Amino acid sequence: MNTRKVIVMPLIAIGIFILEGVASLQFGHAFFGDQRFFIPHFLIVMLVMMTTFYNRNMTLIYAFILGIVFDIYYTDVLGVYFAIFPFIVYLTDKFMKVLQNNILLVGLVTVFNVMLTECLVYGFYVLIGGTDMAFTTFADQRLWTTILLNLAFFLVLFFPFRSFLLKLKKSDGM
Repeated sequence: MNTRKVIVMPLIAIGIFILEGVASLQFGHAFFGDQRFFIPHFLIVMLVMMTTFYNRNMTLIYAFILGIVFDIYYTDVLGVYFAIFPFIVYLTDKFMKVLQNNILLVGLVTVFNVMLTECLVYGFYVLIGGTDMAFTTFADQRLWTTILLNLAFFLVLFFPFRSFLLKLKKSDGM
Protein backbone atom coordinates (compact mmCIF):
# COMPACT_ATOMS: atom_id res chain seq x y z
CA MET A 1 0.00 0.00 0.00
CA ASN A 2 1.34 3.39 -1.00
CA THR A 3 0.81 5.55 2.10
CA ARG A 4 1.71 8.71 0.20
CA LYS A 5 -1.14 8.11 -2.22
CA VAL A 6 -3.69 6.74 0.23
CA ILE A 7 -3.07 8.89 3.30
CA VAL A 8 -0.72 11.80 2.67
CA MET A 9 -2.23 13.16 -0.58
CA PRO A 10 -5.79 13.33 0.81
CA LEU A 11 -4.42 14.98 3.97
CA ILE A 12 -2.62 17.57 1.86
CA ALA A 13 -5.84 18.23 -0.08
CA ILE A 14 -7.82 18.59 3.15
CA GLY A 15 -5.12 20.85 4.61
CA ILE A 16 -5.12 23.13 1.57
CA PHE A 17 -8.94 23.18 1.60
CA ILE A 18 -8.89 24.34 5.23
CA LEU A 19 -5.99 26.74 4.62
CA GLU A 20 -7.97 28.38 1.83
CA GLY A 21 -10.84 29.14 4.21
CA VAL A 22 -8.57 30.30 7.02
CA ALA A 23 -6.57 32.53 4.68
CA SER A 24 -9.67 34.26 3.36
CA LEU A 25 -10.98 34.90 6.88
CA GLN A 26 -7.74 35.85 8.61
CA PHE A 27 -5.55 37.58 6.08
CA GLY A 28 -7.74 39.16 3.42
CA HIS A 29 -8.59 42.36 5.23
CA ALA A 30 -5.28 42.54 7.09
CA PHE A 31 -3.34 42.98 3.83
CA PHE A 32 -5.66 45.22 1.86
CA GLY A 33 -8.32 46.63 4.16
CA ASP A 34 -11.81 47.05 2.77
CA GLN A 35 -10.71 48.39 -0.62
CA ARG A 36 -9.17 45.19 -1.98
CA PHE A 37 -10.24 41.57 -1.73
CA PHE A 38 -7.99 38.55 -1.51
CA ILE A 39 -9.66 35.39 -2.76
CA PRO A 40 -7.44 32.38 -2.17
CA HIS A 41 -7.58 29.73 -4.85
CA PHE A 42 -5.06 27.43 -3.27
CA LEU A 43 -6.98 24.39 -4.49
CA ILE A 44 -6.58 25.61 -8.08
CA VAL A 45 -2.82 25.93 -7.49
CA MET A 46 -2.75 22.40 -6.06
CA LEU A 47 -4.81 20.96 -8.94
CA VAL A 48 -2.61 22.63 -11.57
CA MET A 49 0.49 21.18 -9.96
CA MET A 50 -1.10 17.73 -9.59
CA THR A 51 -2.10 17.76 -13.26
CA THR A 52 1.37 18.84 -14.32
CA PHE A 53 3.49 16.56 -12.16
CA TYR A 54 1.29 13.62 -11.27
CA ASN A 55 -1.67 11.91 -12.93
CA ARG A 56 -4.49 13.67 -14.75
CA ASN A 57 -7.10 11.00 -14.03
CA MET A 58 -6.38 10.96 -10.29
CA THR A 59 -6.40 14.76 -10.31
CA LEU A 60 -9.82 14.76 -11.99
CA ILE A 61 -11.16 12.63 -9.14
CA TYR A 62 -9.76 15.12 -6.63
CA ALA A 63 -11.19 18.00 -8.69
CA PHE A 64 -14.72 16.58 -8.67
CA ILE A 65 -14.63 15.72 -4.96
CA LEU A 66 -13.06 19.02 -3.90
CA GLY A 67 -15.39 20.95 -6.21
CA ILE A 68 -18.58 19.57 -4.68
CA VAL A 69 -17.25 19.87 -1.14
CA PHE A 70 -16.14 23.45 -1.87
CA ASP A 71 -19.60 24.29 -3.22
CA ILE A 72 -21.33 22.76 -0.21
CA TYR A 73 -19.06 24.40 2.35
CA TYR A 74 -18.15 27.80 0.90
CA THR A 75 -20.76 28.86 -1.67
CA ASP A 76 -24.50 29.35 -1.86
CA VAL A 77 -24.84 27.81 -5.31
CA LEU A 78 -24.08 24.14 -5.88
CA GLY A 79 -22.22 23.18 -9.01
CA VAL A 80 -20.09 26.24 -9.77
CA TYR A 81 -16.76 24.92 -8.50
CA PHE A 82 -17.86 21.33 -9.18
CA ALA A 83 -17.77 22.28 -12.87
CA ILE A 84 -14.81 24.70 -12.75
CA PHE A 85 -12.28 22.49 -10.94
CA PRO A 86 -12.40 19.60 -13.47
CA PHE A 87 -12.43 22.13 -16.34
CA ILE A 88 -9.23 23.66 -14.93
CA VAL A 89 -7.64 20.19 -14.76
CA TYR A 90 -8.64 19.54 -18.38
CA LEU A 91 -7.23 22.88 -19.59
CA THR A 92 -4.03 22.43 -17.62
CA ASP A 93 -3.54 18.98 -19.11
CA LYS A 94 -3.95 20.40 -22.62
CA PHE A 95 -1.56 23.30 -21.90
CA MET A 96 1.10 21.10 -20.38
CA LYS A 97 1.11 18.74 -23.37
CA VAL A 98 2.62 21.57 -25.44
CA LEU A 99 4.50 23.47 -22.71
CA GLN A 100 7.47 22.52 -20.60
CA ASN A 101 6.85 21.93 -16.92
CA ASN A 102 9.31 24.45 -15.51
CA ILE A 103 8.44 26.93 -12.76
CA LEU A 104 7.86 29.85 -15.14
CA LEU A 105 5.41 28.10 -17.46
CA VAL A 106 3.59 26.27 -14.68
CA GLY A 107 3.32 29.62 -12.89
CA LEU A 108 1.83 31.25 -16.00
CA VAL A 109 -0.66 28.40 -16.39
CA THR A 110 -1.55 28.78 -12.71
CA VAL A 111 -2.09 32.53 -13.08
CA PHE A 112 -4.22 31.95 -16.17
CA ASN A 113 -6.33 29.36 -14.35
CA VAL A 114 -6.81 31.61 -11.31
CA MET A 115 -7.89 34.44 -13.62
CA LEU A 116 -10.20 32.12 -15.52
CA THR A 117 -11.75 30.80 -12.32
CA GLU A 118 -12.33 34.29 -10.96
CA CYS A 119 -13.85 35.51 -14.24
CA LEU A 120 -16.08 32.44 -14.60
CA VAL A 121 -17.37 32.75 -11.05
CA TYR A 122 -17.88 36.51 -11.51
CA GLY A 123 -19.71 35.93 -14.80
CA PHE A 124 -21.91 33.26 -13.25
CA TYR A 125 -22.89 35.50 -10.34
CA VAL A 126 -23.62 38.39 -12.71
CA LEU A 127 -25.76 36.03 -14.80
CA ILE A 128 -27.88 34.88 -11.85
CA GLY A 129 -28.03 38.35 -10.28
CA GLY A 130 -25.80 37.48 -7.33
CA THR A 131 -23.66 40.59 -7.84
CA ASP A 132 -24.02 43.96 -9.50
CA MET A 133 -20.32 44.84 -9.39
CA ALA A 134 -19.02 46.31 -12.65
CA PHE A 135 -16.23 44.37 -14.35
CA THR A 136 -13.78 47.26 -13.95
CA THR A 137 -14.47 47.35 -10.23
CA PHE A 138 -14.13 43.57 -10.07
CA ALA A 139 -10.77 43.69 -11.87
CA ASP A 140 -9.47 46.57 -9.75
CA GLN A 141 -10.64 45.43 -6.31
CA ARG A 142 -10.56 41.67 -6.59
CA LEU A 143 -8.85 40.16 -9.63
CA TRP A 144 -5.33 41.62 -9.43
CA THR A 145 -4.84 41.08 -5.72
CA THR A 146 -6.18 37.54 -6.07
CA ILE A 147 -3.71 36.81 -8.86
CA LEU A 148 -0.74 38.22 -6.96
CA LEU A 149 -1.43 36.42 -3.72
CA ASN A 150 -2.18 33.08 -5.37
CA LEU A 151 1.04 33.47 -7.34
CA ALA A 152 2.87 34.00 -4.04
CA PHE A 153 1.30 30.81 -2.70
CA PHE A 154 2.36 29.00 -5.87
CA LEU A 155 5.97 30.15 -5.44
CA VAL A 156 6.04 28.91 -1.84
CA LEU A 157 4.42 25.59 -2.73
CA PHE A 158 6.14 24.82 -6.03
CA PHE A 159 9.40 23.07 -5.08
CA PRO A 160 8.27 20.99 -2.08
CA PHE A 161 4.96 19.94 -3.66
CA ARG A 162 6.58 19.17 -7.02
CA SER A 163 9.13 17.00 -5.26
CA PHE A 164 6.36 15.18 -3.37
CA LEU A 165 4.33 14.62 -6.54
CA LEU A 166 7.31 13.33 -8.52
CA LYS A 167 8.14 10.87 -5.73
CA LEU A 168 4.51 9.80 -5.64
CA LYS A 169 4.47 9.31 -9.41
CA LYS A 170 7.70 7.32 -9.25
CA SER A 171 6.37 5.08 -6.46
CA ASP A 172 3.25 4.43 -8.54
CA GLY A 173 5.46 3.28 -11.40
CA MET A 174 4.20 5.89 -13.88
